[in-house]
Amino acid sequence: MNEYIAALVDEFYQLGVRHAVFSPGSRSTTMAMLFTEYEGFETYMNIDERSASFMALGIAKAHKEPTVLVCTSGSAVAHYLPAILEAQYSGVPLIVLSADRPYTLLHTGAPQTVDQQKIFGTAVNYYEELAVPQKEHYYTYPRQVARKAYMKAMDTKKGPVHINIPLFEPLVPELDRKHFEAERSPYKVFKPNYGDVFSYQNRSLLLAQYKRVLILAGPQIDVDEVESIHSFAENLQAPILADPLSNVRRCHKTGAIVANYDVASNLNNDTDMIQKKHFSDVVISTYDAFLADKDLWPVLKPDCVIQFGQIVVSKRVQQMVASWDNVEYIEINPTMDSMNPTGKTTMHMQASIDMFTHLFAVKNESNAYLNRWKRLEVAGKAQLSTAIEEPSCFEGRTIRELQQHIPDNSQVLVANSMTVRDFDYFWFSGESDAVLYGNRGVNGIDGTVSTALGLAANGQPTYLVTGDLSLFHDLNGLAVAKTHNLNLTIILHNNDGGGIFEYLPQKGTKHFDYLFSTSQGLDYSGAAKLYGCGYTKISSPDELVSVLAKVSKESGVHIIEIPTDREYSRQLHRKYTKVSVDMEALL
Repeated sequence: MNEYIAALVDEFYQLGVRHAVFSPGSRSTTMAMLFTEYEGFETYMNIDERSASFMALGIAKAHKEPTVLVCTSGSAVAHYLPAILEAQYSGVPLIVLSADRPYTLLHTGAPQTVDQQKIFGTAVNYYEELAVPQKEHYYTYPRQVARKAYMKAMDTKKGPVHINIPLFEPLVPELDRKHFEAERSPYKVFKPNYGDVFSYQNRSLLLAQYKRVLILAGPQIDVDEVESIHSFAENLQAPILADPLSNVRRCHKTGAIVANYDVASNLNNDTDMIQKKHFSDVVISTYDAFLADKDLWPVLKPDCVIQFGQIVVSKRVQQMVASWDNVEYIEINPTMDSMNPTGKTTMHMQASIDMFTHLFAVKNESNAYLNRWKRLEVAGKAQLSTAIEEPSCFEGRTIRELQQHIPDNSQVLVANSMTVRDFDYFWFSGESDAVLYGNRGVNGIDGTVSTALGLAANGQPTYLVTGDLSLFHDLNGLAVAKTHNLNLTIILHNNDGGGIFEYLPQKGTKHFDYLFSTSQGLDYSGAAKLYGCGYTKISSPDELVSVLAKVSKESGVHIIEIPTDREYSRQLHRKYTKVSVDMEALL
């Protein structure tokens, strides 16, 4: 009776979709069986819908294509909402196919039956209910719906779509190949390069008038666009404040790195530079440390700011930008969505990064402004690099060790809250080719394990760096790793609570521990045993490198637990991130 769903499945495959994640349920039987029977899809069974949705998010991030999510009716679909919100705000394409009960059972007290129409509201790019088709459109109608869903998921602003599918019994479909192939017709989705036809009046003059250009590179920049940003900035002699999740800090095809931070104060001295790993020396990565000195803010004021991607995570950068008046602020976005909460945008340019950098590239002969930032970067790296010598377990040292000792083809999911801020400090430019990911759409701690396992589905060496509360929030996600033989190394900084609140105004207030620190006192070795994960607890940071090497040869999930102390970590942060600036030399 439900064989028309086979045409829906086939059409998604013809459009290029290759991954489907589903959770068990009776009403979704038809879809689950047909996706599995098709054999062209990589399918994943995840019993927890929330975990499944974040896993699909990770798969879509890694493969840059829509991932299908299939669930049964009732509360199952509601568990998708956190991941749907993240996908919407971070521009990740997901195709949700929710099975539903027939109309005749709605509002009758039938079990596992809720009103699923537009259950995600405005959080999806597109919604449609797939009705039972008439005989003459039995196979063509679901193909049309699949095409619409795919195109809206891959629209200028990528995001989630939702197709609700009421299904009648019998739910077990006939698994005959003829149903997949029925009414198949040629259909292509083509997105032209508008760079050849895009025009802007006096475009050559847009940036030529500015001698001090500052570039902000935040999350949601595609890895393939990084080289365009590097080349653009090098021509402009413009420093790039590169958020770690922008991946603009990755190694690059040209350039050199400072060999000795202590002696490399003279940037014109070639003897202080060696060709170790290739990267662009316009990239600034330690800004969050040295910008703690607010006296620098007016000294570093540019004529023009160009923002690619989201705003950078650093609150100091946002505060500095907000303090500047009479600065041209150009926000580049392929959609008309604003990504600048400072309110300083003066021009919103609807264009891709590649288009903008191609059309508006100009040559700046003066490097004075850039060199000011580069001197600060040398000082910042010199100070922050000393964290590698810290004798106690400290998040900053972990990140320095991780960057130096994981394979260049690695991918790292950086958890939110304090972890992403630690990376902002201690993940340097030019030292690794690893790709960093994060869920910075709504910045929640949901689904970190599941997202990381979704990334791991591409077979690359995958790491998750997280705090204990973020891990606890998604422990169920670990279950799918064994089912699908996924490999993941989890670096767990366990400070038994919410470490970020040590840095916020709530610190020291009444009921602080109860309301904010939220200590759980959990033994994560037990969680590792429960889910069949490898487990190592280190007592000294000197152990980490050898443990990483050992774990790299293993399969499955391995949790490396690093105990830290919230209060002491805050003290160490102050110690290692305090950068001394010679203002006279800078000027």
